Amino acid sequence: MIESLFETCGYIASFLGTFFEGDVMLITSVLSAKLGLFNLYIGLFAAFLGAYTKDALKFIFLSKKGKSWLVNQPKWKERIDRNSTWFDKRPLFFLSIHRLLYGFSSIIILLTAIKEIPFWKFALANFISVALWVTVVGSLAYLCAEVLLDRITWIGEHQWQVIGVLVFIAFLVWLFKHRKENAAWKKEILKI
Repeated sequence: MIESLFETCGYIASFLGTFFEGDVMLITSVLSAKLGLFNLYIGLFAAFLGAYTKDALKFIFLSKKGKSWLVNQPKWKERIDRNSTWFDKRPLFFLSIHRLLYGFSSIIILLTAIKEIPFWKFALANFISVALWVTVVGSLAYLCAEVLLDRITWIGEHQWQVIGVLVFIAFLVWLFKHRKENAAWKKEILKI
């Protein structure tokens, strides 16, 4: 009973996770499958559907609202006009690999939408892109699963030390960013 519940919820979580987040949930799905919690191929298919649906909805939304949004954002419009020559030369190529170009995925979908590329071309190129992404990232996660699971186990065994180190690093970052304010504060205290 519990296994079948986890299988069903795991596939839904894989779909929703890749819809809302992406890579981390794809890797989590692969690790869960490696642990035998659900079928790897169905989990990858659910992740594929989640990512594909997200990109398709982005394209549809940006096709309708992208140009009007850019009218109200003159700096973005100028940047896009100035820097989109690489996309104009080979739009379907970049759209076919946009999921693997981290940090550029949303920009490429925006460019595709405002350049009025037909939905059927977008759908085909996005299918290729998401399939490549699931294959490459999923394969790497599967191949590295033992190491990842070992590290996750180690972190679980040493959670307080890890939390302590992270808090200490966060304190150092905060201290470094606010050192000018801290210097002025120290001068005020020393005057009193």
